Amino acid sequence: MAEQHPPQTQAQQTQVLPTQTRHDRLFKEFLHRFLREFMELFFPQEAARLDFTTLSFLQQELVINLPGQVLRITDVIAELKTLDGEPEAIVLHVEIEANHPHPLPKRMFDYYALLRILLQKKVLPVALVLRPRVGGLKWRRYAETLFDQELIRFRYGQVGLRDLKSSDYLERNQPVAAMLATLMKPEQFSTAELKLRALKTVTASGLTEGDKLFLIKMVETYLPTEFVYDAREEVMQSLAEVEETWVDKALQEGRQEGRQEGRQEGRQEGRQEGMHTLLLSMLSHKFGTLPDEFIRQISAITDQHILTQISNQILDAGHLSEIVLPPLDEEQSQTGE
Repeated sequence: MAEQHPPQTQAQQTQVLPTQTRHDRLFKEFLHRFLREFMELFFPQEAARLDFTTLSFLQQELVINLPGQVLRITDVIAELKTLDGEPEAIVLHVEIEANHPHPLPKRMFDYYALLRILLQKKVLPVALVLRPRVGGLKWRRYAETLFDQELIRFRYGQVGLRDLKSSDYLERNQPVAAMLATLMKPEQFSTAELKLRALKTVTASGLTEGDKLFLIKMVETYLPTEFVYDAREEVMQSLAEVEETWVDKALQEGRQEGRQEGRQEGRQEGRQEGMHTLLLSMLSHKFGTLPDEFIRQISAITDQHILTQISNQILDAGHLSEIVLPPLDEEQSQTGE
């Protein structure tokens, strides 16, 4: 029998979720890292026919001028081949939907038609919906009729995360599924237990350090510490230990790197070095090779608050030029140097 938890306070019940723009950026990067895992999780039959070794992403947004409006397709558009060669290559379009003034089925059809014309390839359309009460995981239909004749019958895949059951995906013991479970219906789990299970699965996985840290950042974004609760002290203690372990691990890596370079620094230096290493790893993974001057500026920052602000900027930025670094003298003045 599940343990009963006391009602959560208003502060514990209300999450301050990211804006639409941040939703888009977070999940766009998520899909660039984990598109294969996403498709295998929700559309296994289709994923089994795709050759993900040929995967490439369309980097620039598509802009189409229409009468009375400009349509921008900025979500994830990927091209890849099929394993059986029929068709030889397709376009996979994933639309990220949180809130939008226009109905999703009509927009999905419009995007499909435009991509089909512009790219001259068959398109597999998928909508990742982040608002509740849309029907969960299903294939949805859009139709148009005229004079009692059905002219268009269009279908697209839908993943309505908020309507899915977290337990169904946590039990798979798969890091991507565990992270996405934090956006699903918690059911018998408290918010703290849901977060704890997700973090344990991610940290115990065989993913690269960069991918683990990204998924952990996603979990923290959608289940921030100040909004999770469980009446059981052991759950809250375990959650605190998991979070602390990963912070300590980052600091330890920074200290080890410092020793390899012949520098035996104290705890504060190790903390800064760990943050520098993590930030540069996240930046290079997302934006590629970094300019030497940019690396020098990051490495010169000693204020912990500024380093944390930069880590949040990385999630939102679409280009390296959007990362705002403080002038060296300004950063030093904040640390009292």
